[in-house]
Amino acid sequence: MLYDFINLDNSSPIPLYKQLYSSIRKAIENNGLTKGDKLVSIRALSNALGISKTTVEAAYSQLCAEGYIKNSPQRGFFIQGQVLALKEKTTENGSPLTNASSKFIKHDFSSKSVTVDSTGIKLWRKYVKAYLNKDYIISSYGDPQGEYSLRRALSFYSYSVRSVVATEEDIVIGAGTQSLLYLLCGLLRGFGTKIAVENDASRHFIRVFKDCGFEIVKIDSDDKGVSIDKIKNENPDFLLINPSGSLKSGDRIKMERRFELIEWAHINHKFIIEDDYNGELVYNSRSVPALQCSDAKAVIYLGSFSKLLLPSVRIGYMVLPEGLLEPYNKIKRDLNQTASKIEQLALADYIRDGQLERHLRRLKKSYGEKSNVIERILSNRLKPSEQYGIKLFETSLAYEITINSPLDLDLLNKKLRDESIAIISAENGNGKTTVKIGFSGIEKDDIEAAADKLCKIIQECK
Repeated sequence: MLYDFINLDNSSPIPLYKQLYSSIRKAIENNGLTKGDKLVSIRALSNALGISKTTVEAAYSQLCAEGYIKNSPQRGFFIQGQVLALKEKTTENGSPLTNASSKFIKHDFSSKSVTVDSTGIKLWRKYVKAYLNKDYIISSYGDPQGEYSLRRALSFYSYSVRSVVATEEDIVIGAGTQSLLYLLCGLLRGFGTKIAVENDASRHFIRVFKDCGFEIVKIDSDDKGVSIDKIKNENPDFLLINPSGSLKSGDRIKMERRFELIEWAHINHKFIIEDDYNGELVYNSRSVPALQCSDAKAVIYLGSFSKLLLPSVRIGYMVLPEGLLEPYNKIKRDLNQTASKIEQLALADYIRDGQLERHLRRLKKSYGEKSNVIERILSNRLKPSEQYGIKLFETSLAYEITINSPLDLDLLNKKLRDESIAIISAENGNGKTTVKIGFSGIEKDDIEAAADKLCKIIQECK
């Protein structure tokens, strides 16, 4: 740890412990220290700064009390909160849901991060470091299709956990699914430019299709999933779906509807783009295989690792059907690889050694436990009835709380700010309010108290 950011003035009337507290707090709020970073021990900081251990202990105690840091017995002090840049949103009546400035977050229900204990970061760092020491590997450009070792590892992994049928030649690696979609749009132009998407399709994906000049039509869903009748009426060239869990309803597409979609694609020679976001991360219900395994010729499969490893590990993969491999092979020499070669090679070894599947099992257990705690708190405090509804969005790692009378969103926003709580969204409509919260970025030890505070705020805003 460097101490350049710590400014102490012995001649100031402000006590030294408060000066130290302020310096560390500012470093956290300016992202100089980030969530999960370990602070030096009280003794080491005392010696480095030439101040008493009592002074350091008092500063650390204040930071702990305010939630900026956390004391983990036998391990030390760690940065607990974080600063998120919150974009301003407005409700239907124009009232803001958040302020537009950066805000210190103590309880993160925003789904924009994962906890350090969910990443296996120490082991992942070891795999990355192994390749940083291999100069002959990192001093050359990578394969534009993705490193062969990773594509081969993914062909086994994706079949093992999602029943995806693919060889290493069918797989294309990129820096996340959004960048792969830009590449895919170029390949699809020869087959048409009209794409049907679910009403709740990812706005990031919609942005790609708009940028590439595609005509976008939105399709409603019924109790079985995206409406097959409306798809037939619109007659799109392509269909984008998330069979494993709708972003809006959280529901899977039923098996009967899956077969209908495959039949439609097969008869009409259409492509289905399957966004299998977190498809393998099912912890409260039985996993359903990817749609791609039903017809590898009709389905383009997209997978990623942002919630399995780290959001900052920007690696996604795409499995191309036979009909798109020829046009891809014609242009791939003109393409640059967007994903880090080092991270690709590290991930290949991580998968090959069985570490990703072990980590996946740990995550399922961890998220299952978090989910159970949140549901228990929500059920006890809100008592689902005619007034409240609670629904788990399993693959999104989120809960939706429905309040059957509109909340005062200005007051809700203020109280969330006061308690340093971030959520995914809160919206009024049709005489109701829906509050959506994620739990991937909140610590297990913090989740019960945080969920309890959230329930109290919701009740106060009715």
